[in-house]
Amino acid sequence: MKIEMKISILFLLLCSTLFGQENKLITDNIIGEWNYIKTVDKNNEEVKYVYRTHPNGEKMKIVASGPNIILNLDGTYRKKFTEENTDIGNWKIKSKNEIEYEMVILKNSRQGKLIIQTQKFMPDKKWRKDEKGNFLDASSDKIIELTETEMKVEYEKDYILIYKKTTE
Repeated sequence: MKIEMKISILFLLLCSTLFGQENKLITDNIIGEWNYIKTVDKNNEEVKYVYRTHPNGEKMKIVASGPNIILNLDGTYRKKFTEENTDIGNWKIKSKNEIEYEMVILKNSRQGKLIIQTQKFMPDKKWRKDEKGNFLDASSDKIIELTETEMKVEYEKDYILIYKKTTE
């Protein structure tokens, strides 16, 4: 075997080992219950509202809050926005600073029934489904900082959600 090929193989093995160790460290730190603390802007100033501009130029004022998040070892999650509004699904680490959530929308839920009706009127719009026929909706969060007890997540590009891990 040529020396260049041996060096290339060695490099690939080293990179995959390092990424695997880094990925395990992220996974070990991220598993648990995360309570939303506050939202800050890029200057680390706490904000009570964030503003979103619609395509028509109209601005919408939104209360700056975040869901409490539970990330389980088995790859499932719960994002609790309010008592009545909780997303459930599966999560995975996409990179050292990105986590992907795949929300499961039960086909017989109110939201699932709305998706079914929407698909009738928009036949080109297809939602992915799981093996039970439930709908899947993926999103991701960019992790700015992660320690054993604190997580900072980018929100709307101009804001950061700050979380503290619940200790047992």
